[in-house]
Amino acid sequence: MDTERFIRITNLCMLFYRAEGIAFSLYDADGICQLQYPVAPERNTQSLFQASVRDCALDIISSPSHAAYAKMLLNGGWQIIIGPVYNGRISATTVQSYMEECAIPSTQKNAASSILEAAPNVSLLEFFDKAAYLYYCVDGEILDPAIYFDLMEDRENLSVGCNVAQTMMERKETETYHNTYQWEQMFYERIRQGDPEQLEAFLLQDAAARLNGGTMAETPLRQAKNLFIGTITKIGMLAAIPAGLDVELTYQLLDSYTMDCERASTIPEIDRLYMTAAMDFCRRISETHIPNDVSREVHACMCYIHNHINVPISLDDVAASIGRSVSYTGNLFKKETGKTLGTYIAECRLDEARSLLHYTEMTLAEISSYLCFSSQSYFQNVFKKEYGVTPMQYRRQHHSKSR
Repeated sequence: MDTERFIRITNLCMLFYRAEGIAFSLYDADGICQLQYPVAPERNTQSLFQASVRDCALDIISSPSHAAYAKMLLNGGWQIIIGPVYNGRISATTVQSYMEECAIPSTQKNAASSILEAAPNVSLLEFFDKAAYLYYCVDGEILDPAIYFDLMEDRENLSVGCNVAQTMMERKETETYHNTYQWEQMFYERIRQGDPEQLEAFLLQDAAARLNGGTMAETPLRQAKNLFIGTITKIGMLAAIPAGLDVELTYQLLDSYTMDCERASTIPEIDRLYMTAAMDFCRRISETHIPNDVSREVHACMCYIHNHINVPISLDDVAASIGRSVSYTGNLFKKETGKTLGTYIAECRLDEARSLLHYTEMTLAEISSYLCFSSQSYFQNVFKKEYGVTPMQYRRQHHSKSR
């Protein structure tokens, strides 16, 4: 690296530290530390990334002390590592863990404590924004958080969709600081509206888009898990079910996301899961055929159809579910939705077929039989007419690769 570029990068890092309070280390292409600030304590932050398998310009990891660090790979092979930052209380145990993971001698405990005291309390998304800003100042490249957090992927990296599809099928066969109230209302309303693009913009652009709460646990990881479980439950109760998402499906999603949360071993994993879960619920709401402005009777008809999509459903069955005549039920349904009951039943079967193609290994014959299509060929024909691709083409495009 030439002298002019070295001076420019070191000046940017120093300005970044003064503005944000986040310590940094600058390593050359041979992995030798050329500059650290604060100078004391001496610390080895590069070793924290040895187990990381991400090959990208910006990598963020969670350390054993539940701190977050970011590594930026610069043009020419040099690296800037910033951190630690935390999303929770700093305790004596935190300081000790930080010293152990960075090989800081006990004689420099005060200096280590000073670094932690200066570091901001931020979420993973906020930390990404700060790191991405520094990276842009150094190398002029804008990093897309939607790609880093996998918000554009349709849950290929998690097991929830697969678990829920299987469980739903089986059940049908067998019958610090708190978020402000105003912020939470905006968050749940965006999910309830079923507009994934609007929700994504809210999550990626709003600096307050983070999990916050009072002290709910003795460790940062348990704190993050408790906050996640509380938030995901409210997404289900305050957004998904009121928006018309099937109640049993909602509960299955809550169970599966809670299981994913409990399996998580780092706070960044939970932060990603939080955003992925919110986007998943929003997408599912956008795909449901239950609008918010239908009457209780029509809503009950829709729920009955969703819960019995795997058995032959007659108009008599739907009418009987609300205690009305066939003519009354059919006319009311058409008046409020603009669709006949038969059309709605067919749409729901195709929606379920998409889910099974995406999340399960069922064959086309099994899906066709399970959803009561008269034949596999008929199923394939109506599916292609509705979605413009055959069921097998859809599976190749969307089938989860996490299996």
